[in-house]
Amino acid sequence: MDGDKAVSETPGPGGAVGNSVAKALRVLDALAQPEAPHRLGEIAERSGVPKASAHRILGTLISEGYAVPDGEGRYDIGVRLQEMAARVLSEDTVGIGAVLRTLQRRLGQTVHLAVLNGDHATYTHKVDPGRAYRIATEVGMRLPLHATAAGLALLSRLPEPETETLLDGMALTALTAQTVTSRRALEKKLAVARADGYATDYEEHEQAICSLAVPVLDSEGYPVGAVSVSALTFLVSPEELRTFADDVRVAAADVARRL
Repeated sequence: MDGDKAVSETPGPGGAVGNSVAKALRVLDALAQPEAPHRLGEIAERSGVPKASAHRILGTLISEGYAVPDGEGRYDIGVRLQEMAARVLSEDTVGIGAVLRTLQRRLGQTVHLAVLNGDHATYTHKVDPGRAYRIATEVGMRLPLHATAAGLALLSRLPEPETETLLDGMALTALTAQTVTSRRALEKKLAVARADGYATDYEEHEQAICSLAVPVLDSEGYPVGAVSVSALTFLVSPEELRTFADDVRVAAADVARRL
């Protein structure tokens, strides 16, 4: 009898625990929708969860690292969720890793795949060269869009309304002496990237590091990612960096076919 009672009291999918988990998952799904960060009212409406309950759930997600407030009453996904997504993508069931490894062997430099994530980009893959020194990046790392080749490549191919929205809310923080910090200069850089089909940064994100990136486009021309190659500036000049473009284009097109 005790065993039967224990089983009958175990919460099922429709029980209190199941309902709470379902609400949390719906809030998480609403949080992860495009055009983040989102206001509490938007999250509550999309998830179908009452505003007060959504606020409590967001508090728990924030404390666990799955959500983050932006300080202006809006919320975005947190680092832990980004890391989980990156780990799933890095399992590489469609052969993206092989494409990136081929590119790395051809160019002899560090290769990444990044995806757009709200107002920043996130690395989902990384392939290092076999050297004693390595560029200090990791899968799951967040990248500012205005100061990285991958971010610029993604921005350059977004529909204009999305680009404008992102630029309007973007803090053009100087990360090095080379970082572009004016809206006009950034728009010029994006126009060049759009015309060239690739973007570059030369010590704009980090001293002694340069990168070139090509957007990965879906069948409608929307940027779903960016393949980038990164190198040390004392080994690769700006002119040599640009010679990587054709190989990175080939890799980006190959990745697009596998998504």
